[in-house]
Amino acid sequence: MNLRDYQQTLFNEIHGAFKRKVRNPLVVSPTGSGKTVLFCYIANRIQQAGTRAIILVHRKELVTQTSRTLRDFNIPHGIIQSGITPDPSKLIQVAMVQTVSRRIGTIAKPDLIICDEAHHMAAGDYRKIVAAYPSAHVLGVTATPQRLDGKGLSDFFSEIIMGPSVEWLMNEGHLSRPKYFAPPMIADMRGVKKRMGDFSQSDSAAVMDKATITGDAVKHYQLLCPLAPAIAFCVTVAHAQHVAEQFNASGIKSGCIYSGMHQDSRKSIVRDLANGTINVMTSCDIVSEGFDVPVVGAAILLRPTTSLGLHLQQIGRVLRPYPGKTHSTILDHVGNLSRHGLAEDEREWSLEGRDKKAKKSEPIGLKQCRRCFAMFRPALVCPECGTPVPQPKARKLSVIEGNLEEFTRMPIQLALQACKTRDDLKALAKVKNYKPGWVWHVAKEMNLR
Repeated sequence: MNLRDYQQTLFNEIHGAFKRKVRNPLVVSPTGSGKTVLFCYIANRIQQAGTRAIILVHRKELVTQTSRTLRDFNIPHGIIQSGITPDPSKLIQVAMVQTVSRRIGTIAKPDLIICDEAHHMAAGDYRKIVAAYPSAHVLGVTATPQRLDGKGLSDFFSEIIMGPSVEWLMNEGHLSRPKYFAPPMIADMRGVKKRMGDFSQSDSAAVMDKATITGDAVKHYQLLCPLAPAIAFCVTVAHAQHVAEQFNASGIKSGCIYSGMHQDSRKSIVRDLANGTINVMTSCDIVSEGFDVPVVGAAILLRPTTSLGLHLQQIGRVLRPYPGKTHSTILDHVGNLSRHGLAEDEREWSLEGRDKKAKKSEPIGLKQCRRCFAMFRPALVCPECGTPVPQPKARKLSVIEGNLEEFTRMPIQLALQACKTRDDLKALAKVKNYKPGWVWHVAKEMNLR
């Protein structure tokens, strides 16, 4: 089982942390960087030492994905999941967190607990399991160590081990580079209430589940990435079904998956997307995490969110490389790019919680092409169609007593200190776009003629 160079570096850092008596490190590495392979490698090393590891996941699809990775490397393991006969003799167990929570006391004590998608650690089942095995080391793995409620993960982990950046993975060919588009019909979220820190699903559905918005999504899919295997991220099950119906009505083969479906039906639709039987798969909260179909090349964002983690998880679903895949396409109909930025933007992660009273930092200002609606970092021309980007007018400079001053960047207090006459105030007012009355009042206060 061979690791990529950066995965080997991560393994060495994890091993070093455990040697330093860090019992619960958190690995943060982007979606598509091979975290599943990494923690399966670690579990195998634990097994080879004759000790036990349990890999906790929160969806059945993740059980299947993790088990498949272990099988690919001929690593024996058991599965702990409702409806599956357990095999307690295996030193590695891939387990649904909900099932383990119900079976505590009947499961052999693990020496290492690996928590996939570890940003969910605050959930009660995870807490219960970790508390039940206090002697076990805990290894968390996630792409987005940020909870929607703003609370940190410092209650569960004591150290972050950082993986490579998204930009580096793209440059090295481990992720495909996306092209971003934000068509003009952006959903109007004014007045939409928030629940648990994110936009209310019912209010969001009322805004998004309209024929005009869905029709716009179909039109821009046909225009910007026709027939590309795509995932449409929707607000509710009904919304996902309606979007699939409208794609089908437009001649674009589509299917819908959601958590209430039978697992075999979900698998069938995912297979159809992978082999080209359908072009678009719509989803409600079922493929934001752990979904691994590299051929998918487009994300249609129809679910507005205030969650940076969810935003990055959704985009990350379509960034895996695939033979013949030159790029990925992101179609943002809900303004998430403006809220959270691009996948490859540099971000500083921390175990500490977010101060809810602190002003939220804005992503680096993105530009949008007036012609093709591409979203990109500041540039002179659109990288997609070459249309020139309007540039701000040059700042005006004014002269006061022989000193060249850039008033648009000078604090007003310093600028006033340089004003010796009423004419100086008038020049300052002109640059600052102050009204004439301001000059009169300030001149009176400063006793200037």
